[in-house]
Amino acid sequence: KREIFTAPELFELEMKHIFEGNWIYLAHESQIPEKNDYYTTTMGRQPIFIARNKDGVLNAFINACSHRGATLCRYKRGNKATYTCPFHGWTFNNSGKLL
Repeated sequence: KREIFTAPELFELEMKHIFEGNWIYLAHESQIPEKNDYYTTTMGRQPIFIARNKDGVLNAFINACSHRGATLCRYKRGNKATYTCPFHGWTFNNSGKLL
């Protein structure tokens, strides 16, 4: 039956019990190989980006400014050390620190 793919109530259950309440695979470290590389994806309904900082450590963030929720990373992948909110100019480093 196709309704398992289209029923809104099943979608909500899947989001709640699979994507929003458990550990899930986001990316392989080879997708972010160099310092300052980043990769964007989604975790259920949540936009995420994974960034490798200047020390080579991987960090994952919700892809939204903590001030007003604007998208910080607009490209699928790239290399940058900071992320600036397009609305108010808040800037974060790739370890999550507000600069």
